Amino acid sequence: MHSKQYAAENGAIINIIHGRARDYLGAQNTDVFMTFIAQKYAFDSPINLLIGEILGAESMEHVFSAVKNAKSGDVVLQKSLSPDMPDIIFAVMPIWDTSLSNEEKFLSRCYRNGMKLAKQNGYQRMIIPALGKGKTNFPHQRIVRLSLSVILAELSAPLSDLSILCAEEVMYNAYNARLASV
Repeated sequence: MHSKQYAAENGAIINIIHGRARDYLGAQNTDVFMTFIAQKYAFDSPINLLIGEILGAESMEHVFSAVKNAKSGDVVLQKSLSPDMPDIIFAVMPIWDTSLSNEEKFLSRCYRNGMKLAKQNGYQRMIIPALGKGKTNFPHQRIVRLSLSVILAELSAPLSDLSILCAEEVMYNAYNARLASV
């Protein structure tokens, strides 16, 4: 696991981590983990399957019921029943089609609303997985630019430590390059 740390203008810390969610979630002390769920509620990403395994069927039924009528950019908080695991924010993201639709607007809403919910609940430490290029091969530089734009604008007290967890080396390098140039 590699990591690099950056200080935001307001003194908050942004960590860019290259590693797997399974290794990171159990080893780190964090308050909340934000993950993404597709607008059509496909829950098949490795991170979401791990979260479902950890939270259990009853909690996941609650999540599915909460996101049933959600729109892209909406977020849902699921409190953890385990003292070893953080609470989870599920952000409903748009279906990517790489056209010039409103994907960037809705993805920005995911980050903005997730961070707002974290701050409203008094969380200080948050983990957000980096979205990869995925099945649609969405341009990773666009994701990095967009996510960091919102993160840097929204990172404020009580949220003081935000980690971006990158499963792919290309995403880890892209986040580090972007933050080094800001």
